[in-house]
Amino acid sequence: MKADLIFAGGRVRTLGHSGLAIHSHLAIAGGLVVAAGGKEVLGLRGPRTTVIDLDGAAVLPGFNDAHAHVVYYGLTRFGADLGGAVSVADIQKRLRIHGKRLSAGEWQQGMGYRAAELAEKRAPHRLELDQATRARPAYIDERGGHARVANTGALAAAGVTDATKDPPGGRIGRDPDGTPNGLLLESAMRLVADVQPHPPLRRRMQGILKAQRLLVSRGITSVGAAVNRGFADDLRAYELLAERGQLRMRVNEFLSWELLDAASGLGVRVGFGGAMVRAGPIKVFVDGGAERVAMRSGKSVWRTPPAELRELVGAASRAGLQVAAHAIGDSAIAAMCDAVDAAGATSLRHRVEHCTICPPDLQRRLARLRMVAVMQPMAARFAREFPSAGFPAHHRWDLAAHGPLLRAGVPVAFSSDLPVLQDPNPWPGIAAAVDDRINGISELAALRAYTAAGAYASFEERIKGTLEPGMLADLQVYEGDPLARAREEWPRLRPRTVLLGGVPVFGALS
Repeated sequence: MKADLIFAGGRVRTLGHSGLAIHSHLAIAGGLVVAAGGKEVLGLRGPRTTVIDLDGAAVLPGFNDAHAHVVYYGLTRFGADLGGAVSVADIQKRLRIHGKRLSAGEWQQGMGYRAAELAEKRAPHRLELDQATRARPAYIDERGGHARVANTGALAAAGVTDATKDPPGGRIGRDPDGTPNGLLLESAMRLVADVQPHPPLRRRMQGILKAQRLLVSRGITSVGAAVNRGFADDLRAYELLAERGQLRMRVNEFLSWELLDAASGLGVRVGFGGAMVRAGPIKVFVDGGAERVAMRSGKSVWRTPPAELRELVGAASRAGLQVAAHAIGDSAIAAMCDAVDAAGATSLRHRVEHCTICPPDLQRRLARLRMVAVMQPMAARFAREFPSAGFPAHHRWDLAAHGPLLRAGVPVAFSSDLPVLQDPNPWPGIAAAVDDRINGISELAALRAYTAAGAYASFEERIKGTLEPGMLADLQVYEGDPLARAREEWPRLRPRTVLLGGVPVFGALS
């Protein structure tokens, strides 16, 4: 077999059996890697082979962001950008400007503020939103996805009044007299979200393309497309883009827990799908975010109580479906372990998303149950550096336990949790994981967590994640060698070229 494309004279790291060893040449044919080595690889050159002189440029496998809210992020690009807002007045100003572009009757969305960054140190009140949005229903999201604020029109559309009870796993913010103030936490967000008009399929496809441009430009060739509020046909949005040749990254689409019965009834199983789009795990929230997590050392806040979680994991396991469980606190992780143990489902690689506080006993349980920890190293750095993030000092040793988990035998996959992390560039997270003085890991382990481990989490480790012969030629090219640079420079790294199956999807070959 002759190669379609040969990279020559570079610094190629396959991240496979040879680890960080450097090869000078890489050959690709039919979208797959066929050889990595020295000048002998040029023996695969034929009359139609394109040879690219890398002139010392570096090649790495494409990154796999194992947990990113692709559709959600894309849809927020059509709403008001509230990122970096410094006050309620700032939010009001942005909403007024954005609202001028909306048609009559259209709901207004905004996303990206953080209550802690506002001068008032609180979320906006519904009446403050009313001043900017008037009668138009409006619903804005705090960055992180665990709190939203509805204006009076949106609350009225949902029928939320002072008589409305807090739903299980959520809370309605209230004024002293019991009147809802617009703040909705955790599962209470669904009260309004479920009556908000669904974005049309075309808009969701446009949102995916917006997210894709950002992700691919960061060297990300595969993504675990997580869900907040799942739409039954998001999978169709990805499939249509793939059919039209517009999808330039491989997608493992999560399915919201509400779709479990439908998916199992249709015969969806682990690995269902094709080379570009796969139906991935069933997503469920066990606990909430920040201070609303389930901890052994304090009051547990459950989005899905342990008994319900056991039923869901059992049903999914019987159907041959993997479960991805949002579990931040140690009590939530223990509940997921209990559910997997009860189901006896150790072959489905059930996932713990975030896995933020994981002490040694749970590290051992995750390993025994053959589960995967899908983690966000930048979120962990924030929690470690800012004690106000909600984890007491005595939990610091168990926070972001990347090294201990790997030593226990637990596969650790990295991700951005886009748009919680607004820039999905993996390099700052890789640097954070390596620099962590408590639970740090090696450069090779961190790179594999952002490549091969993500492939393992979606049962694709035999086809992608490294640049070993026979693997998909999903790769990225950098000017110079990233690993030869000081780690302080890593956050500024950007690939010059990204290939998917040997075809450029970002930048140019030459």
